[in-house]
Amino acid sequence: MSFSRKAALALTGIVAMALPLAVAGSASAATTRGGCTVTPLTPTLDHTDSSGQKWIKYENKVYCDGGRSIEIVDERLEYDALNYDDYYGSHTYNVSFDTAGTQYVSVLQVLPDADGLFDKNEEMYHQVGFQVTYDNGSVSGWTPDWDASPRATFHL
Repeated sequence: MSFSRKAALALTGIVAMALPLAVAGSASAATTRGGCTVTPLTPTLDHTDSSGQKWIKYENKVYCDGGRSIEIVDERLEYDALNYDDYYGSHTYNVSFDTAGTQYVSVLQVLPDADGLFDKNEEMYHQVGFQVTYDNGSVSGWTPDWDASPRATFHL
């Protein structure tokens, strides 16, 4: 087998192994269960108040078929590469859908100063889990895994 053919086969193997990683990186963090889909959106800067504190908006896009109620637990965190991520609280949403549709739910929280004196950037994200209740009273059970939003970096 010629050198160029060996190189082409090796390159094809590398591309084949890397392709699933590229696709996985671009996948949405949405979960569907019981006719509902929840997508945690990237945190955004909502506003800076008169004392200079930055308020971050943690928003979720929620779609449900009609005749359902959904309970969502949303946890806010700050990413730490060398340690456990810092937890900054949770919020529970209860949303009802008489007909199929999409709603957005969100909470605001002050940007924490979590990383010490020399790190002036905070990498914020949130993660959600949920359960669906049908109009007949049956419950789907909680999602087995939590979906995280993309991280957003905010300068203090």
